[in-house]
Amino acid sequence: MAAVSMATLLRKDLRPLRIPAFRLYWTGQAASSFGDGMVPVVTAFAVIGQGGGAVELGGVLAVGLLCRLVTTLVGGVLADRVARLRLMAVADAMRFTVQFALGVLLATGHGSALVLAVGNALYGIGAGFFGPASKGLMPTLVGKDLIQQGVALQALTRSTCMIVGPAVAGMLVPLAGAQTVYMIDAATFAVNIVVLLRLPGGAARGDGGQSFRADLVQGWSEIVRRRWVSANLVVHALWNFGMAVFFVLGPVLTDKRFGGSAAWGMVSAGMAVGSFTGGLLALRWQPRRPLVAGNLVLIVSGLPLLALWSGWATPWLALAAAVADCCVVLLNTLWEATLQRVIPDQLLSRVASYDFLLTMMSMPLAYAVIGPVTGAVGTDGTLLGGAVLVTVPCLWVCLLPSVRRITGPDTETEPPATGPRADLAEAA
Repeated sequence: MAAVSMATLLRKDLRPLRIPAFRLYWTGQAASSFGDGMVPVVTAFAVIGQGGGAVELGGVLAVGLLCRLVTTLVGGVLADRVARLRLMAVADAMRFTVQFALGVLLATGHGSALVLAVGNALYGIGAGFFGPASKGLMPTLVGKDLIQQGVALQALTRSTCMIVGPAVAGMLVPLAGAQTVYMIDAATFAVNIVVLLRLPGGAARGDGGQSFRADLVQGWSEIVRRRWVSANLVVHALWNFGMAVFFVLGPVLTDKRFGGSAAWGMVSAGMAVGSFTGGLLALRWQPRRPLVAGNLVLIVSGLPLLALWSGWATPWLALAAAVADCCVVLLNTLWEATLQRVIPDQLLSRVASYDFLLTMMSMPLAYAVIGPVTGAVGTDGTLLGGAVLVTVPCLWVCLLPSVRRITGPDTETEPPATGPRADLAEAA
């Protein structure tokens, strides 16, 4: 009976896969996510293979992220003006071309750290166009009632691919070279392009069309007038800033205390398992107040910082990291599903682009200042400061009435705010 009940529940959770359009879209995204999972590994080994070190690798990664951040607002405006599926196909065609070209250049001995940096920059630009358009697509594929299951299925697929992709890339690079992995990644984009072009294009079109500046202002106004959105963006930006402490000091401290990279590898594996678990839980967990529940859960993600501060052994640190990533996936799923249910479809891509830009831009800033801050206040002080940024704002945002009033599908009972500081006034 228990097995039958579990199978019934699982079929209910997988309802989006019964929808042909979503099933086709999910197939393409699974292929693309597998390729995305290989990118960090192949980029690192490609830079090292060209004689680069930490400085060169950091520069290649930074330029890709910065180009994505800069492009994402343009991508948000375009995605609310044109057919989103076509924009996504063009963005993936760009990334296909970049990865294929890098594979050819490395195979013919013309690769260099500069070439890889330019390629990563163009790759980031393609991602900046693709991301906002994809965020505005889900309501048209599955309807408002199944958005959370659709988002959770995507998160679960990405988590799985972030486990499998790096492992496959790690095996292929020494056997067949980085150029082969770049070619495989290009092929995954080709698969997704075919899928996107087969989906009905009329089902995913925004209706922007004013001047570029007016469209940007309209998207920003949508965020400002909704106090629950603006407050959460501030909190999640602070969370990213605080969690960057873990990603900078974590490898250094585990290497120093436990004598090698294997310890950090165990922690990274724990994070991947936690993400996968979070995706499974997100399929079923539908709290009445999703943003309150999600942010309360996110408080637990400060555990790895406290574990580093306390000097926990590697297995316990890996467990703490697994729990934290599980909580992050739960929050992200609830947050994305809420945005896609409540924000009007014609504005969704612009709101998603501001969401990505404002929350992610804190991480490069954090990476730049963590070193000097650690030198000034010490490792323990930096870890505790990061833990405060990760936990306290998440608790604060749960106290806001506008956040507590978001209670489920198609529900937004807050009155419109009238100014950019309304969220602060509400907290007072």
